[in-house]
Amino acid sequence: MNRDRSYYRKQRKRAIHRKEGILSRIGGEAYIFTWAHGATGRFAKGKIHCSCWMCRRKSYDDPQLRDKRMAMDAAEQLREIEWGL
Repeated sequence: MNRDRSYYRKQRKRAIHRKEGILSRIGGEAYIFTWAHGATGRFAKGKIHCSCWMCRRKSYDDPQLRDKRMAMDAAEQLREIEWGL
């Protein structure tokens, strides 16, 4: 399948915009400037995150929702007991 230049420009722009959005949500404009050094084209290739165990955050790393609810309920019960005394 032959694609023209506009397709590749659009994909490159999409990747750059996505990675800028990720960095801005994490640390704001300072992160974007630190990673790009003023040239946002650096985001076109490569990854912008570290995959080590200290940097990554996955959904399965957090406690499950039911466990969070149980902890909130337990904390609420403790507060009720404290106020009841």
